[in-house]
Amino acid sequence: MAVITISKEFASGGLEIARNLAEKLGYDYFDKEIVKEIAERARVSHQEASDFEEEAHVNFRAYLSRIIDLDIFKKGKPDDSEPEVETSYDERDKIPYSFDTQGWIDSDIYREMICKVISELSQRSNVIIVGRGGQCILNNQPGVINIRIIALMNDRIARLQVDNPDLSESEARKLIEEMDKRSREYIKFYFNADWDDPKLYDVVVNTSRLSDGRVLDCLAALCQ
Repeated sequence: MAVITISKEFASGGLEIARNLAEKLGYDYFDKEIVKEIAERARVSHQEASDFEEEAHVNFRAYLSRIIDLDIFKKGKPDDSEPEVETSYDERDKIPYSFDTQGWIDSDIYREMICKVISELSQRSNVIIVGRGGQCILNNQPGVINIRIIALMNDRIARLQVDNPDLSESEARKLIEEMDKRSREYIKFYFNADWDDPKLYDVVVNTSRLSDGRVLDCLAALCQ
């Protein structure tokens, strides 16, 4: 019984393999559910959290949160029944989110919450966590298997065109490169790590060399 993280190149078949592996093993599957949990904890809409996650990981909002009182951005009226607690900017730098973050999310809040949510999930057994730096957050943690799924570019283009037949080869390649770039920058920005670093993973699977069914059988045997 294990906790499994799966990192995948775009259009490598990794998403389908992750879902099928969860079903085959009877594991709980967490992907977009993680974003929903972050939204609830930050008390922002699911759409806002999703939109934020897809941004170019520019730390502008995190910078603002340290120089401007976050209360002016929070949604809803303040509760006059509770006295305000003064917090200096120096103290915020040391413990940035000891104060209420209701209705606000920035890069620092997002990173703190993604680490908390994934760490909490890792305390359970029989879970698969897809993406969002799980391989960095849980790296070298006992009982965790970090898996990376890759494929050759030509095979990824072919997979993408099956589901999107109107895409030309050049359009498919451009989309794949853009999505990979986004994943690479996400890992670099939030965890200062190299998404392609094989040392982050226990297993790297190339779906250009093995069929999806064979990959599924191999991973299921490994994780049982």
